[in-house]
Amino acid sequence: MSIIDKSIADKEEVKTVFTYSLLEAIARRRTRRFPIGCTFDEGALKYISSQKPIPLNDVELAILCWSGAGITGSAIQDVGAAGDGQIASWIGRVIPNPCNVNTTRLFFTNDSGTYLYNPTKASKQVEIMNETDRNKIMAYFEQDCYKIMDGRLQMYPSVVPPPLIWNTNQPGTTVFIPVVDNVELYLYRVFTSLSPQPGYQLFDAKKKRSAGLQKWVDSGDLKGPRIDISSFEQNMQQGIFSAPAYLMLEHMHLVAEAMGLGAIMFASYVGEVMLGITPLGKGLGFHALKDKDGNLNPIGLDGVFEAFCPPYYKNMDEAVDAYIEKLCGLASTKGPDYKGIIPFKKKYWQKIKPTYVKPSKKHIEIMKAYCNYIYDTYGRIPVTSNAKVIPCWLQVHHLEVDFYKKYYAKGLITEAHENHMKLWHRDQG
Repeated sequence: MSIIDKSIADKEEVKTVFTYSLLEAIARRRTRRFPIGCTFDEGALKYISSQKPIPLNDVELAILCWSGAGITGSAIQDVGAAGDGQIASWIGRVIPNPCNVNTTRLFFTNDSGTYLYNPTKASKQVEIMNETDRNKIMAYFEQDCYKIMDGRLQMYPSVVPPPLIWNTNQPGTTVFIPVVDNVELYLYRVFTSLSPQPGYQLFDAKKKRSAGLQKWVDSGDLKGPRIDISSFEQNMQQGIFSAPAYLMLEHMHLVAEAMGLGAIMFASYVGEVMLGITPLGKGLGFHALKDKDGNLNPIGLDGVFEAFCPPYYKNMDEAVDAYIEKLCGLASTKGPDYKGIIPFKKKYWQKIKPTYVKPSKKHIEIMKAYCNYIYDTYGRIPVTSNAKVIPCWLQVHHLEVDFYKKYYAKGLITEAHENHMKLWHRDQG
């Protein structure tokens, strides 16, 4: 990627995008598919771009990455701040996550390589309070953007719908790929569901037996409703598993609109291919294991983004212990050794910290019993979804404005689109 001045706050283009109306972006947001440098040679709208492809520069990339996966300061948690309420992290992000369990990572690929954008630290409660603070967007990009492989991620025409091949992942374009870790969020939901309240009696209807929990059902420790694990997981799949990924890309799409860029959201390319667990090619290079039915389950990018399950842990007991330490250990959000950002005034923080009670040994034992049952029975966790998934992805590119001006009604190309190259690429526009 290009080397630029780290100070971006004084740039006219940055000021312009920060003052662009959110409602205007919503009103004008469209899918615009024609990147500069491409050719569309079918049907009534044939067009050959006369321009060479121009990649997004680092300022554009930094703003887009931050708008999808950036740090905003601290989370608030204005309900359940005391007692046994548990928030997974005090780090606030641009998108909401259930109980602030951030399990989605933003990867992107372009002509210079394939990267992971993953900022993890906040310096104050509101990270960007003034114009000078906008420089942090570039600082995050330079500090927390990691190259995971050379070259553009290869996509295979055999699994791309034919109408999308001509413009998808072409030179000059950038493809943003949210990868969701279903395991960590699943463990959080199991942890909360098997607490004394609500005390779900999770049941495996397929096997016609308790999901490893009969001992605590009989003892009265689990008094909640009996719920089939397929329903339990379906509820998560329909809502909390993939929702942050879609929100991430919608944020980025709206910001691309404000910047005058073209953008397309996709859900049509097979996630397993993109992760790299099929014979077609290495994709992002994720590791996969076969479950008890012989199906491949992507579980992690080794050393970069690993799930709380074997083989990254010896067994589910060890994985649960590691997860509980992250969620509830001494350095966790309300642990005595926590040193990170908090939303509270200090005098109230001193009152909140002592009220937190670490989960009981019995609670952890129940959680381990369930997780071991799931993994030992099905060879995966969760049962009905993969450990790592790509539910959707977004391509952003410089727009072939003349194509739209030739064929489309006035207003479908905005001033932001027409002025983009002059504003963001003065040396090329």
